[in-house]
Amino acid sequence: MIHHTFDQDPESTQGFTWSEVYKDDAAFLAHLANPQVVEYLSKHAEIGDSFSVEVYGTVGVECRNAMIAKGLPLKIYESKCGYSRV
Repeated sequence: MIHHTFDQDPESTQGFTWSEVYKDDAAFLAHLANPQVVEYLSKHAEIGDSFSVEVYGTVGVECRNAMIAKGLPLKIYESKCGYSRV
């Protein structure tokens, strides 16, 4: 992971968003397999009232399938043009 922030919703003191950037699909898959991430996702279901995943960029089939397998609401915004310096 090369970027990781926990950002507060400007309209809700109880709303937050994780912003994360990964080097590549392999880095994301390693993150998704991390036992602490698995534990967080299961515990969030107990205390949070919603959880969804938005992906901005192109991901491979294995990565996409891993995200779908988690069973979370998922929306992928495929990149069509542009660049990032991250």
